[in-house]
Amino acid sequence: MILTVTLNPAVDEEYIVPELRPGGWIRAGKSSRTAGGKGINVSTLLAQFGFASTAMGFLAGFNGEYIRHALSTFRITTNFVHVPGETRTNVYIIDETGHVETGISEHGPEISPEAMERFRKVYSRILQRTRMVIMGGSLPPGAPEGIFGELVSLAREKGIPTVVDAAGPPLMAALDAGPTMVKIDHRFMSRVMGTSLTSLDNLIEVVSSLHGKGVEWAIASYRTYGDVFFSPAGIYLALADRKSVRSIFSASDALLAGLVIAREEGMSPEDSIRFSMASAWECSAHTGKGIRSREAVEEYLPLVELERLA
Repeated sequence: MILTVTLNPAVDEEYIVPELRPGGWIRAGKSSRTAGGKGINVSTLLAQFGFASTAMGFLAGFNGEYIRHALSTFRITTNFVHVPGETRTNVYIIDETGHVETGISEHGPEISPEAMERFRKVYSRILQRTRMVIMGGSLPPGAPEGIFGELVSLAREKGIPTVVDAAGPPLMAALDAGPTMVKIDHRFMSRVMGTSLTSLDNLIEVVSSLHGKGVEWAIASYRTYGDVFFSPAGIYLALADRKSVRSIFSASDALLAGLVIAREEGMSPEDSIRFSMASAWECSAHTGKGIRSREAVEEYLPLVELERLA
């Protein structure tokens, strides 16, 4: 079983407007409401590819019930801990004239020490039948900053590979525990390392240093439409064509989902990178979260520019 962990889920509301003009009323040309949060987004994408997963984390209030119902329509098994309050709402606005995307994110409900302990017990129990864990996103108030590191360590003790997509102190705690795959926020890492990661040389040096912590795969965004992949077979730069990009709302989640599927299907490192990038590219080529189909993703495979760096 593939397990996704989303400690701070959200109801994602996406609005497409002709032009975003602050200070007045704007009529959205199109809108959507979906269950969201890093792990939940990956679970939904896996379902679109035909892969089953179980989603867990914390849910609260009416938004929490909406998320549970939304996941059930994708036949995603859920095992969330319920807490008082209300699961957050995130608002995402796409300006079709200025080609600018704006997001507003809430904090989420407070997580008590008792709720955190219930989550740990559920997580430990589910690990008994899990073959991979995917975790990431922000932490809700009350959750310890080192929780991702703790979850990675528990899975690693049982020989279960882990995938992490996070930022800030939660990312650093996860890196210390040695996840199998990690998506790096290069802006945060630039601040931590005290050096700019806008150059490929600096980026390669930082990504390569993670190998000593047990990381098999590390991915860092390069500029806006590319990623650097540290893989078991070397370091690669993968690029997409920015002209076809309409929204990057959930492209990062599609990239991780593609890499997970590539691992599940035993693809070579180069094929894994191509499939991962093609998944992100297809997701970003239209508004709305997710992919249209696997066939649509595969159309982008020959278009991915791949260069071996080391």
